[in-house]
Amino acid sequence: MATTKYSKRTNLQQAAQAPEAQAVPAVGAANPSPQSIVIKIGSTTLTASGTALNRVAMLEIVRVIAQLKAQGHKVTLVSSGAVAAGREVVKDHHLLPKQLSSKQLLASVGQGRLIEVWESLFAIYNIQIGQILLTRADLENRERFVNARDTLFALLEHDIVPVINENDAVSTAEIKVGDNDTLSAITACAIEADKLILLTDQKGLYEANPDKDPNAQLIHEVTAIDERIIALAGGSGTDLGTGGMATKVKAAKIATEGGVELIIAAGSNPGQIPDLIEGRGEGTFFRTQHSSLELRKVWLSATTVPQGKIYLDAGAVQAVKERGSSLLPSGITTVIGEFPRGAVVGLYGPDDKRIGKGIVRYNNTECGLIMGKRSGDIEAILGFSHGVVVHRNDMVLF
Repeated sequence: MATTKYSKRTNLQQAAQAPEAQAVPAVGAANPSPQSIVIKIGSTTLTASGTALNRVAMLEIVRVIAQLKAQGHKVTLVSSGAVAAGREVVKDHHLLPKQLSSKQLLASVGQGRLIEVWESLFAIYNIQIGQILLTRADLENRERFVNARDTLFALLEHDIVPVINENDAVSTAEIKVGDNDTLSAITACAIEADKLILLTDQKGLYEANPDKDPNAQLIHEVTAIDERIIALAGGSGTDLGTGGMATKVKAAKIATEGGVELIIAAGSNPGQIPDLIEGRGEGTFFRTQHSSLELRKVWLSATTVPQGKIYLDAGAVQAVKERGSSLLPSGITTVIGEFPRGAVVGLYGPDDKRIGKGIVRYNNTECGLIMGKRSGDIEAILGFSHGVVVHRNDMVLF
């Protein structure tokens, strides 16, 4: 994973270098306490609901980030828009066949244009940026995940704004993170951010669909993401991006479980971001009840896909959830799927509800042989023993 620093100025910068564009006004009488902030911007916001990148809208976002940095905040930007930028460059894009390679082509062409525009706008405020492109493979592999995290910390430490996007030019269904909402949540957890702000085409999560019900009320605060909140999220948004409110609620679940507060707000009003950071402004605030998870559990919770299933009896569920115990073979009732030792498996209760994920110390065949047995019998059955089936340090519960 490469990190690139940019410093070249363009004609766009020189045209925008009016005194009012370069000034970074303070907000309020006193600066708030410095925080680590992740801001995710969707394609609809970047294009101002058009079909090409909107430099005016992007410049306003850059102005606010410069303002935040002047107050001492560390800011990370997760930017969609590579495909939209590609459509801007490839004039006959509408003639491309409707297949994955066409989207990858647009992303490949557009990523260069996107980062060039960001670089030119940030340089107005003498701010350097570093580009990071990620896929699910970078996040599922713990060593690569840690490397990505270290790169992010290094950029922030040197006062460089990381600009992150999913590497759509090489992504396939098997290695895609899925959407930049999820990517931003994983990023926020990885760098132990204080807040994640998702700028979108809605002011937040509503009690009903605001496009169909003009009286729909904005939900200002969510303290628990339950079935009602998930149902309210609905389906996808516009055809410019890949995410709708449903992906944002999914991202909120990842972020809040990792100890990060998530805020959904209107991308058309980036000037309110300082207020959002202070708990004011118009948006939906997803509060967290958790302290930051340790890095290993953030990786396990947010980025891994289970390869199999292990079912626990009621006593084992109670032991791991209420007493923080490791999973012993005696508490296992069923093993489903094929998986090697060291794989991530889903953990399920007798009611078929997933209670968590964990790194298993035995493969599926070995788990099947020792399930229901005492820990002291493992070596006699298998000829060896790795101790518990899933250690509590290798387990994350939902």
